[in-house]
Amino acid sequence: MMVIKLFNTLSGKKEEFNSITPKKVGIYNCGPTVYNFAHIGNLRAYVFADVLRRTLEYNGYEVNQVMNITDIGHLSSDADDGEDKMTKALKREGKPMTLTAMREVADFYTEKFVADLKALNIKLPKEMPSASDNIEEDIEIIKILEEKGIAYKISDGLYFDTAQFADYGKLGNVNLNGQESGARVAVNSEKRNPRDFALWKFASGEIGWQSPWGKGFPGWHIECSAMSRKFLGQPFDIHTGGIDHIAVHHNNEIAQSESAFGVPLANYWLHNEFVNVSSGKMAKSAENFLTLGKLVEQDLPPLAYRYFLLLANYRTPIVFHGDIIEKIGKVSLERLSKILAELPTDGSVNKDYARQFLEAINNDLNTAEGLALVYKILDDGAVSPADKLATIIDFDRVLGLGLEQSRGEAFRLATAKIPDEVQKLVTLRENAREGKDWKKSDELRDKIKALGYEINDTDSGATVQKKIIKASP
Repeated sequence: MMVIKLFNTLSGKKEEFNSITPKKVGIYNCGPTVYNFAHIGNLRAYVFADVLRRTLEYNGYEVNQVMNITDIGHLSSDADDGEDKMTKALKREGKPMTLTAMREVADFYTEKFVADLKALNIKLPKEMPSASDNIEEDIEIIKILEEKGIAYKISDGLYFDTAQFADYGKLGNVNLNGQESGARVAVNSEKRNPRDFALWKFASGEIGWQSPWGKGFPGWHIECSAMSRKFLGQPFDIHTGGIDHIAVHHNNEIAQSESAFGVPLANYWLHNEFVNVSSGKMAKSAENFLTLGKLVEQDLPPLAYRYFLLLANYRTPIVFHGDIIEKIGKVSLERLSKILAELPTDGSVNKDYARQFLEAINNDLNTAEGLALVYKILDDGAVSPADKLATIIDFDRVLGLGLEQSRGEAFRLATAKIPDEVQKLVTLRENAREGKDWKKSDELRDKIKALGYEINDTDSGATVQKKIIKASP
């Protein structure tokens, strides 16, 4: 048994992981607000969570993973002001302002989100509860906070009194008097403290549920406290999310959950960094986001994007460039699949490389080093070809690149007969190249590609085969 070390935002350092129950782990991932398509920056959080789960399972843990679906209560500002993102979606799509229409929109975008997870070879969580199905659980926690005198009522809802939680801001050492906290806190003269947050917001019309305090809907923060406790208990082992959740959302979860029940919410808090574009953070509000579907339209496979993410530690910000996905992710996966297709299948996992891989991923999910070991073992003449294949496929239990599938596809395509139509175009292109008619050569290459085949020029002539990696796995 090898030690797993994870960077715990709560302590601000890398710690040895110890689960509450031996060989079992409970993980809660902050899931999407399903008012639009997820962008590839959002999806980094779920690739990271998947690698975490796979690493724990690789170490022999039984993982109970829960990811919420937010379909009500997430206002345009994390600090409880602005319009609910779901009602904005209803207006955008010309839907009536009803709970039924809201659920229809939520179900549509949830389905698209799950499709993105599958395309990225992300294992689906055991539970994916929707916020709107757990209103009673929200109300029960708010009642406890009210009975303890920690919740108070103002004109627009019920609020949590942060002054009564001495450790508020302990996650990430948020500076309550500085710009970091103040920049994201709404100004409301009725609140006792600017950083107090909504537990229940009042509402009129059809969007809302009945409660002891009046018709309305839960705050975004209470939803995660209620669903994580319902499905994992309290405390549970690991809570994950993006770094943008630290200052407000996750500190609010901690404050209300620990105030209500007197025990920690989670023992380890893990956060992934952003995927940036040249103009800054990728975000729907800035309209500078890119969906997985758009990558596919550019002939960039989802697993090529996953490969790109694995090249950096989850706590390192990365800058997205489509040409990098093309040149590094897509090309590397295709080449790797072809190499693996040529290796025999009767080998065993090399123990020395397996130990090195385990050390890498157990060191705060060092996938970059794990990937490097894939190429190191391929270059190692002391390891048999069959053992190379067995070992790399074993590594892929964590990397999640679908190598066994793509390797099988590469083998099938390598042995498939090239259609006469394609072969004729290859011959014409070879003639054009011999005559140094580069324009015609490029045109013929494009025609070959349009038919679903790729051509590679080598010293001994051109080779052609059907594209290995499809648009989605």
